[in-house]
Amino acid sequence: MKRLFDLPRLVRLPLLLGGLVLLGACASSSFRAAPAPSVDRAATWVVAPLINNTATPYAGQRAARLIRALLAQRVTGQVLMPPAEPDASGLPTDNGEAAEQAARGFASQQGARYLINGSVDEWHYKIGLDGQPAVGFTLTLVDIDSGKTLWTGAASASGGSREGVAVLAQKTLDRLITRLTGQ
Repeated sequence: MKRLFDLPRLVRLPLLLGGLVLLGACASSSFRAAPAPSVDRAATWVVAPLINNTATPYAGQRAARLIRALLAQRVTGQVLMPPAEPDASGLPTDNGEAAEQAARGFASQQGARYLINGSVDEWHYKIGLDGQPAVGFTLTLVDIDSGKTLWTGAASASGGSREGVAVLAQKTLDRLITRLTGQ
């Protein structure tokens, strides 16, 4: 059996380039975020359940819990989540806006300085032989007192067929939280 480096250069180069293309096709990501704002790390933060724009139940709450865990590692203040409201209707009819408003009220009651809100726009496995995970998020940091948006970011990614959607979500959200906090 011939080794790759024993093959002529005209055969070797296309094989190497083809291999790189196949590796690059396995995963992709897009990341856009404003520079880290100047924030008080000792302040109280509230993470609202993200608006779920997917067909995956509870993707917004799952993403918010990941954000809370990742943010708590980078700030010294409290990182809170509003209490979950019982859902008697089965499916929400307002796309999460009511939960976001409730989170703002909760943040004010708790004397929080910052609110993180946003949306989950993708959280699933792609259909096909490989079943690649795919996630997409938008995040916004709001100053509770002024109502001013201090920071925004959006990221999406697809992973390899052996990667779980929760793992990919955590990696993608970690990039956003790292940009938000500058750490």
